Amino acid sequence: MDHRHRRSDERGAGLGRFGLEVPRELRDRIGSWSAHPALRPLLDTLAAQTTLKGFLDYWAEARIADLLLQRGCRLEWEVPTPSGRTCDFHVVHGQHQFYLHVKRLANEEHSARQLGISSRLRFLERIKRPFIVRVRWEEDLSEERMQEFVERAAAFIKVSHVGDELTVRVESGDELGGVRIVAPWEGPHVSLAIGLPEGFIDEVPRMRRLLKKAHRQFMPRATNVILLASAGINDAADVETALRGSHEERWDTHPPRGRRVAYGRAADGFWSGRRRPMSRAGVWCQIGLDRSELPRRLFLREGIVLPPSLESLLRDLFEAERTPESRVGPADPGATGSGE
Repeated sequence: MDHRHRRSDERGAGLGRFGLEVPRELRDRIGSWSAHPALRPLLDTLAAQTTLKGFLDYWAEARIADLLLQRGCRLEWEVPTPSGRTCDFHVVHGQHQFYLHVKRLANEEHSARQLGISSRLRFLERIKRPFIVRVRWEEDLSEERMQEFVERAAAFIKVSHVGDELTVRVESGDELGGVRIVAPWEGPHVSLAIGLPEGFIDEVPRMRRLLKKAHRQFMPRATNVILLASAGINDAADVETALRGSHEERWDTHPPRGRRVAYGRAADGFWSGRRRPMSRAGVWCQIGLDRSELPRRLFLREGIVLPPSLESLLRDLFEAERTPESRVGPADPGATGSGE
């Protein structure tokens, strides 16, 4: 081996400029791809990145490749399509194969924010309404101001509907915080989701753009799976909204037993109606530099017919735990059949 190739192998094994930021076990395992012909180009590209954003983009692909290898899959990277684009991975496992498109939502800056949570907010979780509620508040509120915020937020939650939002202000006009009713859920009491002081971060539009970008790279007449990677542990709900549509109250159907209101999905989802019938499976995965585990969730489009063994494979690969609620929403007549 000449000096040039030796330097390339050393850089790849150490994962380049940002290699020391990742767990050593992962660095060593992914670094061993220098002897893996199909994944050596991904390793070299990852190690050659000079910006953190670039490294994180390829790190997401590398982490997913590592997961699939650990599960016994054979992989090809950057597979050309007839349209002149490329699929991130061609995945083969036993008799099954599919094309995987990995897109990363760059939201690590927001996800890294840490807030001190007042015990007074726990009062909101005792409200008997089956909603997921996002709350945000200004940092360094006094106990008196926090109590005022909680009381006004509670009054709003008790009478509001999905999609409603309130900004809580004092007489001077200064903000104390905000409340948004995000979605229904199966529990009897409010479930809180914490936002940031500067406002609620709605990532759904960005996620939809990434889904559309991945869709343009689909391999025709094949099974294609889109995976959105992000840094936030609670981003799965936003990915589901991007795929299935926003929550809305429905008055044209009867509510479930024990509920007074029925809910459905608006027609703004990536999978709404007959849109994009080739897209039948989506995945969310939390990926960061300092994480060894990969929290993930699989979404299957309603009304599809996948071979049971293929569906079982996708669940084994992309569900950290079995989650029956991952298949929800009205049936989609535009997504039928298992082959394109």
